[in-house]
Amino acid sequence: MPKLSIVTITLNNLAGLTRTRDSLAGLRDVDFEHLIIDGGSSDGTLDFLRALPAGSRWVSEPDRGPYDAMNKGAGIAQGEWVMFLNAGDTLAAPEGLATLLRAAEAADAGLAYGSHLYKGRIRRPEALETLHALLLAGEAKKWLRGHPCHQAVIARRRLLLDRPFDLRFRIAADFDWMESVRQSGVKSLKVDALICAYQPGGLSALNFPRCNAEWWKIAQLAGGHSKACRQFFLEAQRKHQRRKKRARWLARWKASRP
Repeated sequence: MPKLSIVTITLNNLAGLTRTRDSLAGLRDVDFEHLIIDGGSSDGTLDFLRALPAGSRWVSEPDRGPYDAMNKGAGIAQGEWVMFLNAGDTLAAPEGLATLLRAAEAADAGLAYGSHLYKGRIRRPEALETLHALLLAGEAKKWLRGHPCHQAVIARRRLLLDRPFDLRFRIAADFDWMESVRQSGVKSLKVDALICAYQPGGLSALNFPRCNAEWWKIAQLAGGHSKACRQFFLEAQRKHQRRKKRARWLARWKASRP
């Protein structure tokens, strides 16, 4: 059995899936399998999957969203550890993942995480307990910015089976999941290693109002229900509305020009 299962969920993103799979080609120091969970794509993804080498593992069928697909992937993964690298996301440096896995096993952790690239900048996460303290102090912005990117996380498969992602959260269930792991007392480990490049334009960007509402709900459940936290999420929603209003105005202005 492989030591690590890298699970890629996808839906009508053949170009992104190809980019993700290609990024695994240089991964030499990790015993891994690549498991693809497709939500029933109609863009040629199925033909791509059928053409994969013999022994490749994939599923293509409708699901109830990304976290349902991730739960499904954890259920059929064969590795002791699981990593979710979505279609379009890539490994930033193959040696980073090997470093992360070795550190997690040496520390006997339940999950471990490193840094990620986003829009060309390295984002370094905070420890889960530090994040919780920031939330209790009303520092919601620092809580969000310091949160581990789930594509830079590895978790023991048994942990994911015992604590599946809560499907009530369609966009931010990873935040809820890591908070539930923190509350359970499972050991987590922050590692100074660059793991992945996170692709912009995901669900959180495409549906910010719902994502913001989910973040606020998760913050409340975690104890971050202070006035400062509430004000932060309300202001984030107002800024989003102002940006949309300005974008509509610019579009009308450009359309009106000769």
